[in-house]
Amino acid sequence: MGRIEESVEIDAPIEVVYRAWTERESLPACMRGGADRGAAATEVVPLDRIAWTGGEDGQSGVVTFHRTGDAGELGTRVMLQLDTEPHGLWDHLVEGLGFTDRHVIDELAAFKAYVEEHRPGLAA
Repeated sequence: MGRIEESVEIDAPIEVVYRAWTERESLPACMRGGADRGAAATEVVPLDRIAWTGGEDGQSGVVTFHRTGDAGELGTRVMLQLDTEPHGLWDHLVEGLGFTDRHVIDELAAFKAYVEEHRPGLAA
């Protein structure tokens, strides 16, 4: 089993970031498919953490949300721990070469860009 631990700083209040994470259309693609493959939430603490397990790919993990900055500079750190279960030679090779980690990093960066640009859940 492999473990990926990545984080990203997002220039948006924790309420906005959490809301975006829970909306399927803005969820990073590496997370979005889990529900389609049978993954289920095991713990949900609003504005704090979401944990899940299961699914066809054996993926499980937890995402936590942390306030950063002071009252004048509200931001959020999203920390993701993802446990993967590679199946077969190809999956082991992809993971061993770091492509899975890179994919997660890229997806978190895209999520950050989406939230900072669109600020989902806030009135314009």
